[in-house]
Amino acid sequence: MEMDVFASSGAPVEAVGGGSLSDDVREELVAAGLPVVPPEREGRSVGGASVIDASDNAGVWIDWIVSGALSDASVRAMEVGAWQPDGSSMHPAIRQSGTVKFTMRGAMAAILTEAGFDVDLDADDLQPTTLLVRSRRPGPTWRSPAGPLAGASGYSPGIRVCLIDGEFAGAVTTVVSAHWEDRWPDGAPDRYRVQHPHGTSSLEVPATSVALAADPPEGLGDPTVVKT
Repeated sequence: MEMDVFASSGAPVEAVGGGSLSDDVREELVAAGLPVVPPEREGRSVGGASVIDASDNAGVWIDWIVSGALSDASVRAMEVGAWQPDGSSMHPAIRQSGTVKFTMRGAMAAILTEAGFDVDLDADDLQPTTLLVRSRRPGPTWRSPAGPLAGASGYSPGIRVCLIDGEFAGAVTTVVSAHWEDRWPDGAPDRYRVQHPHGTSSLEVPATSVALAADPPEGLGDPTVVKT
């Protein structure tokens, strides 16, 4: 069966900028590896997340659509009344469909909340498997550069760094190893061994003399790239 869905293709996910709230939601769900069903494909045995703009501009409604045989079986069980009104007993297809929808609702809510969205799980009592995304909070996301946190637990071997003081200030080179003095490796190291800026052996420098090459301190000028 053809699955015409918005799914991750393996290409890098670019930062969302200037898109609508629904576009941002779709982007985040796809980045998490979840299929998003285009509106025109809903109801055609295609499973995945349904993302629809709220008609009153209150945000974006999201529901999880079960696909194929499970959807057909649960609908059939509902049509023939195969459940007790008090919920004490029901056909397994109804229970399985509900379990899937509520489980995916919780998963999508957690994913979107972590990505900075304001999510309401109780926006519609008549459709308890849906969730409403009302807005997106400003602030850093997983797409943001490392920024001031870079190096907080040490740079791994192979990371490109900029020497910010000493004889070779401004040179960009590569971390060979990190060293902690008289303590178990925890947090930022005390010293790094880096490739020598002149390409001969290596050089040991204090950790305070190193910054991530992609983000050198202001006032350092254009760093000198050292080939490796």
